[in-house]
Amino acid sequence: MLCVDDSEGHLKLLELALGSRDIAVETAKSGHEALTLLQSRTPDAMIVDVEMPFMDGFELARRVRRVRRFAHVPIVVLTASEKDDLTGRLEASGADRLLRKPVRGQNLPKVVMEAMRARRARQVSGESAGPASPGA
Repeated sequence: MLCVDDSEGHLKLLELALGSRDIAVETAKSGHEALTLLQSRTPDAMIVDVEMPFMDGFELARRVRRVRRFAHVPIVVLTASEKDDLTGRLEASGADRLLRKPVRGQNLPKVVMEAMRARRARQVSGESAGPASPGA
């Protein structure tokens, strides 16, 4: 699992929540750092913060989706925003799921697993890589 957030505190919380379920976590503090890591790895899933400097989470998701070998990788984007107009940006980015902060740790692995199942099902059925569920 690759978690991308510019907040060290949020990365630690993600590591704790996922690590408690024996999910191996790698972290990146920016979209650029994540893209560098992805040159040599293919994670099972990604959790990406929307609000990051230089490259937001939607742009990172768009760039990841352009690479064929990442087509099966579910991307869950996290946001603290209360805005309801993020669904269009989610769909345009190719991310699978939008989750609002604060995220309860016990729900995070469940949401990621649901995104993984939904992405696999869409691939099997030949559907496009759009989001399965925009809200959380």
